[in-house]
Amino acid sequence: MEIEAKFNVPDREVWQRLQALDRLAGFDLVAGRVKRVRDIYLDTPDRHIFYAGYACRLRQQDDEYLITLKALGGAQDAIHRRQELEATVPPVLSPAQWPPSPARERLVELIGSSPLLPLFELEQERWVRNLMRGDRRIAEWSLDDVRVVAGGQEQAYLQLEVELGPQGDDTDLARIAACLRDEWKLLPEPCSKFERAFSLIAK
Repeated sequence: MEIEAKFNVPDREVWQRLQALDRLAGFDLVAGRVKRVRDIYLDTPDRHIFYAGYACRLRQQDDEYLITLKALGGAQDAIHRRQELEATVPPVLSPAQWPPSPARERLVELIGSSPLLPLFELEQERWVRNLMRGDRRIAEWSLDDVRVVAGGQEQAYLQLEVELGPQGDDTDLARIAACLRDEWKLLPEPCSKFERAFSLIAK
């Protein structure tokens, strides 16, 4: 289960102020790193994955490829709760050539023998840091500079995601989200990145 808060960042000025933070809602923001990520979202010609209520993403990060199957929906205000299955795979679009994993098995259940095809691409530059309480990792903080190419159109936006970590709980995430909403005046983002991009090709 993936649990995270999503907020839109309105402009570069706010973006830079967020980058400069070292503390938020009583938690320490420790130094992190920049990740450059390329995502290809996939489905069958008849959109079997989408109509089953999922999104399928092939992510390239450094020399690693990850396939992720995520349930759609599950948002309440800024907080998103979604089932997620993930596995490392070779960079091919045939599940038959992937090693066994729960992600592959569920995907095969959804698509049968239908081929996987690219829907659209999404590139991100992500500033990733941890939110800590002492030596406990409460959440992962990601400032994302996003660019999407879908349906012959381009979409670019700035977004902040805070994903609950193994040593955090719902109360911690609610506290962080309240600070971003009430003190920083950020607007919650009810849609996933997939949903935002899919709207371009669904028109």
